[in-house]
Amino acid sequence: MEEDRTLEAVAKRWHELQSPQWKPRHSEDVLNSLTKQVFPAIGKQDINELKPSHIRELLQAVQAGDAIETAHRIRQRISAVFRFAMGSGLSEMDPAAAIGAALRPVIHGKQPALLKLEEARAFLRAFEAGPGHITTKLASRLLALTAARPGTIQLAQLSEFEDLDGQQPIWRIPAEKMKLQRAQSEQLEFEFIIPLSRQAVRTVKVASEYAKNRKYLFPSARHSHRPITDNALNTAYRRVQGFAGRHVPHGWRASFSTIMNERAIAQEKPGDRAIIDPMLAHQSSRVESRYNRAAYMPRRRRLAQDWADMLLEGFDPPEVFLEPYRP
Repeated sequence: MEEDRTLEAVAKRWHELQSPQWKPRHSEDVLNSLTKQVFPAIGKQDINELKPSHIRELLQAVQAGDAIETAHRIRQRISAVFRFAMGSGLSEMDPAAAIGAALRPVIHGKQPALLKLEEARAFLRAFEAGPGHITTKLASRLLALTAARPGTIQLAQLSEFEDLDGQQPIWRIPAEKMKLQRAQSEQLEFEFIIPLSRQAVRTVKVASEYAKNRKYLFPSARHSHRPITDNALNTAYRRVQGFAGRHVPHGWRASFSTIMNERAIAQEKPGDRAIIDPMLAHQSSRVESRYNRAAYMPRRRRLAQDWADMLLEGFDPPEVFLEPYRP
């Protein structure tokens, strides 16, 4: 029987070969991106019939939705499939190799962030008052309260939250979800614990009520078994009137760090400045700092509560997001 030479078939063989060396989440992400964004357009074509123009048109359609980094990532994956095909004797060229130069560049650097408390509050109030799905609004509120990385919010699961009805509620983020190298991410010592404010606990509970028994705390509006997309909050934030380009989801980390550090200086509490950075899960070169997961937890909890009280003073509770969905 002749070997299937369609791009989809070859890509799945490449994925099967590569998958054992990847984390399960990354393996799933790679296959999902190909299945959703590549196979419908060019998956049924013979791999030798595909030309650079086919790849370019596909990727330009992806980046047209402001998913520039996604377009570059997909190009890399298509190119890897073709290199596999070349090594297997199924193709003689990689038509995706040079397409990166035709895509809009990914601009790295500091993320736009609002660094004054009143501006951050005004942005959050405007975002929550505007149109948007409940999962996006709840995810945004928990992101703002915890200053976690957006990726960990996206993939959050209720099982990661502990003692929600007790005195010491926490979010225990598994090591594999942290932004760590593979060798570190497989060690329990590198999991990260976020103490939760009262407002964060309430947000988690409301999100859980809406998500019910779904796998993720913030499920996709279109595919309830999947989490919200990695671009959902970015897109929603760009639509906030009066704040376009001034604040991104990742910016909450800079907001928290700047506002709380300035507060520590104003209150003459230099010890807090040594705690604020570890609260953002920044790695330290100090061994004891990296391995002591409970370091400064009582003070971290107090600072998390102070931040929540300042940020959400006068805001409606998260239950208001549920009202349109209740019978």
